[in-house]
Formats: sequence, structure tokens, C-alpha cells
Amino acid sequence: MEIRLELLILFAACGLVTLIPRILPFLLMHGLTLPRLLTEWLSFIPICLLSALFFQNLLLAQSDDYPTLSSLHLAASVPTILVALTSKSLSFTVITGVLSMALIRFFL
Repeated sequence: MEIRLELLILFAACGLVTLIPRILPFLLMHGLTLPRLLTEWLSFIPICLLSALFFQNLLLAQSDDYPTLSSLHLAASVPTILVALTSKSLSFTVITGVLSMALIRFFL
């Protein structure tokens, strides 16, 4: 297999482009104290994103008809919601959702 300089430069540029939006806000915000209202508002972003991803996969769009429920995603959402309500941990919730969906797809 041949390693070309152009591909290495392309991979490095892709990595840089994805790292800049992730690291730059931390560097700019270091040492700043945000207002309490803004901090509280920002705390809702993870649950909003998770909810948007959840409902996007749960409801299947039909042409010229109402959306229908995806039975696979509905089955995977039951243990995920239970873990979310009991643990209040975003990490455990995401891990449970991924594992339950993987197990459902593996056995069905």
C-alpha cells in the first residue's frame, strides 16, 4: 500500500478542522465566569440534543401519511428511559441506549 503525502496532509487538515471548534471555545472561555442565567440555559443543551436524536429515530416519516413509530427504537428506548430516570447520568443513558439497540438488532 502506498502512502502519499497528499493524503497525509488531507488527514492532518481534517483533524485540525474538527479539533478547532472543539478546543477553541475552551481556550477562549478559560478564566471567564459566565452569568448564572446563561450557565443554566446551557445546561439544557445536552438533553435537548439527546431528545432531538431520540425522536428523530423513534418516528419514521411516511410519504403523504402521518409518522409511524419504529418498533425497534421503541423497544430500545424502554430500558434507556428507565436508566435515564434512575441514574440521571447522560453517559449511562447513552451507553444503555447503544447497548440495548445493538442487542435488539443482534437478536432480531
